[in-house]
Amino acid sequence: MGMDDYRGERLWHRDRPKPEHLAYLGPIGIEVVDANGTRSYDPNGAVHAFCIHDQHESLRPIDGLKSVCSGEPAVLYRTWEAEIALTPEEVYRLTMRALTPDEFTAICDAVGATWALHEDFYDPYTGIAEQPQVPVPGWEHLTEDAEDEERLSLA
Repeated sequence: MGMDDYRGERLWHRDRPKPEHLAYLGPIGIEVVDANGTRSYDPNGAVHAFCIHDQHESLRPIDGLKSVCSGEPAVLYRTWEAEIALTPEEVYRLTMRALTPDEFTAICDAVGATWALHEDFYDPYTGIAEQPQVPVPGWEHLTEDAEDEERLSLA
């Protein structure tokens, strides 16, 4: 299966094709490219940068680049599996496992399911976030905090 054949694939596979030009990132490398340059992370570093330091708020879209999810001005999110045009907010929520079902579907349609979209994090059939770390727009009840509040109100 070639890279183009992987578009639309909703189930992540270990042996998914990896673009040669992204091989330097290795299995845990993440890059976010914006109008100001390239920022490099590992998965924990990305969570720290975006969640603790709100670094996604300083990302500036690249002229002419549009998000595969929303069509809004975008930055590039890169791993060794794919390059995805996303808004800074979408990068943040991808990092925090909190994409909407429509965003999950749009990314799968564009590049196929990557590790960040695998079935531990998203239901591959519905696109619903399984472990969101922040509220999912329109699906706030999925977050752990909301579930804890719901359990307390039921007691």
